Amino acid sequence: MNLSSPFHRRKLLLFLFGLAVFLILINLVLKNTLFSQNNNGSEINSEEAGQRFKNIIFSFGIEEKLITETKVKDKLSGLLVPSFKVQVPKDLSIPEILQDVFNNFGEDSLLIESVEKNKGGKSTLVIRNKNSAVLFSEFDYSKNVSRVKEYFAIIINDIEFDELKDSILIESVSSLNFLIRPKSNYLHSVDYIKNNRKEYSLLIDDEIEEQKYMLGTGYSVQRILSVLKTLVIDFSNATFFVIDDNSKFYNSTNHKILSDELAKRKIKLFRLSDFIFLNEDEDLLTDFSRRMENPGNNGLNVFLFEKENYEKINPEMKKFYKKGYRIINSSLIIDNFDSSPISE
Repeated sequence: MNLSSPFHRRKLLLFLFGLAVFLILINLVLKNTLFSQNNNGSEINSEEAGQRFKNIIFSFGIEEKLITETKVKDKLSGLLVPSFKVQVPKDLSIPEILQDVFNNFGEDSLLIESVEKNKGGKSTLVIRNKNSAVLFSEFDYSKNVSRVKEYFAIIINDIEFDELKDSILIESVSSLNFLIRPKSNYLHSVDYIKNNRKEYSLLIDDEIEEQKYMLGTGYSVQRILSVLKTLVIDFSNATFFVIDDNSKFYNSTNHKILSDELAKRKIKLFRLSDFIFLNEDEDLLTDFSRRMENPGNNGLNVFLFEKENYEKINPEMKKFYKKGYRIINSSLIIDNFDSSPISE
C-alpha cells in the first residue's frame, strides 16, 4: 500500500478508527457482563450494611460498649450513612476482623476499601455501593481491654491407629486427648501421639482383652497391684486413667484398690460420666453451643466425643474460636476439674 497517497492514508485512518470503536464496544460488553455476574440482583443499603457489620463484630465476642455508632454524610451522595469506631481487644487482631468483613460482603456488588493508617494499629474501612459509601468504620486497639479467656478440652474415645483418617486427626493442630483401651500393639502408637503433641488416657472397663492388663472383679489384691504396675510402666505417659462407671469392675470392691493405688502414685482417675458426652442421638450443634455458653465443672468443659461427632461439631466450634475460646490439653485442666469421690 502506498501511504503517500491521500486515498490510502484516509483508508488506513478509517480502518484504525473503526478498530478503535470496535474495541471500545467489546470492552463495554465485557464490563457489563462481569458486573452482571457479580450482581446478585439487589443493592445493599446503608441500614442493612450497618446491621451485617455489627453482626460480624459481635461474632468476635466484642462487647457493645466497645462500639460507637454515629451517622456521617457521604460527600458524593449527600446521604447520612453509619460510621463505626471499634475498640478491638488486644488479644484479637484487626486483620482477622477485616478478613471476615471481606468474606461476608464479598458476594455483593460492593467496593471494599481498607487502609492501615498506623502500622500494626489503627485501620479504616469504607464499603461503597457503586460510587456511594454505605458504611465507614475505624478500628483501633484497646490497650486495657481483653476478651474473657475461655478454655475447654476434648477427649476422643474411638481412635484406630491403622486408619489414615485417624492419623490425620492425630497430626492435626488441635490439642486433643485420645482415650484408649490398653493393648500391647498400642505401645508404639502412644509414642506417635506424644510426638504429635497430643495426649492419651487409659480406659479401664470390662472389654480389656489382654490378660496382663485385665482387671477382674474377683481378682486378689496382689493381682490388682500386679496389673496396675504393668499398666503404669507400659503407659507411663498417660495423662490420667478413666473408669467406665457402668462396668462390673467399677461396681466391685476392687475399684477402691485401683483408686487408692493410683492416688498414691499421684495419677488422676475419672469416671466416664465426669465428662460431657454428646452422642449422635442428640442435636449435637445446639447442645454443644449450650454447654459452651454455660460451662459446668468449676467453669470448665471437658467433652468426650466419638470421632465422627467431633468432625460434625467442627463448624460450630469455629464460631467459638472467633470469640476467643481455645481447645487446650486436658492435662492443663484436670487440676481444677473435680470428680466426685471414685469410691464410697
